Amino acid sequence: MKIKITILFVLTFFLGCITSKDVKNLSLDQRILFPIRENDRWGFANSEGVTVIAPAYEEVTFFSEGLAVVRENGKYGYLKKDGSWHIKPTYTAATSFDYHTARVSTGDNLFSINRKGRKLRNIYYHSKMGGGCLVRYPADPNKIFTKINGKYELEYTYYVKGDSATSFAVMDTSALNIEEVIPYGKNHILVKKNEKYGLFDIWNYRRIIIDSAIHTDHRGAAHSRLSSLIEFKYDEVIFERSGENQVIYAKVRVDDKYGVMSSAGKIIVPIDFDSLEIDAARRMVFVEYEPDKFGYQQMFGKGTEFFKRTEK
Repeated sequence: MKIKITILFVLTFFLGCITSKDVKNLSLDQRILFPIRENDRWGFANSEGVTVIAPAYEEVTFFSEGLAVVRENGKYGYLKKDGSWHIKPTYTAATSFDYHTARVSTGDNLFSINRKGRKLRNIYYHSKMGGGCLVRYPADPNKIFTKINGKYELEYTYYVKGDSATSFAVMDTSALNIEEVIPYGKNHILVKKNEKYGLFDIWNYRRIIIDSAIHTDHRGAAHSRLSSLIEFKYDEVIFERSGENQVIYAKVRVDDKYGVMSSAGKIIVPIDFDSLEIDAARRMVFVEYEPDKFGYQQMFGKGTEFFKRTEK
């Protein structure tokens, strides 16, 4: 009887363990899967936007080294791309695997594990130190704009084109009535007027040329040309600076829809989504494409959507 119990225990122990073959098999599935969210539950879609792991989890991460951190019933475990558990949810916190190692905790006990789920000795992580980086300062609005009667204006020069003998330069002050100027990028300043935001290119206004043969009121034409350089159309512009003090992307809102604007003012994600979060590291956005349905989309190229919209 004791022999049978021992054999049963040994079989249970080894069958329940993660083997080297199991770990090796993680690299066989080369698919890239993308988190999706529906009705506050998370799952995964493939590169065609087809759901391959149904939204059933409280939280997920991207797959790293073949495994995704997934929370179920308040505990974290590691899920494989076929939707089965590699390490069942037992941890109160967990990180993605990096260099075959992840950090997990059970209560106050914090430790490292390998992809077999085995506890490792203390591992010390060494960050790579670079030689510094170039800090780029955004354009200073106070060097471009002058505050006059509570509004921000430009003191600028425009050029009146006639024949070669009558061409001349005119110094003037704008009538833009800008209410707020905000440092944005190396070549752009975020400006606000009548509760709307626009982006001002600090170089464009220096190249205003008026043809006197077309415009007899060259001053009025210059003011009109200057005003046309700024389109006040955003209700909200949200941005952060990178390590080099640059704005790379900004989340913009028009009415109740969101999109993404580049540092140069180009819309790179259409302003079509109910909500949006920028994942700068992956150069993607996590968007709410339908009420309470979320997925990832590329910011560049064709703007590939890794989700499926409901057919109408």
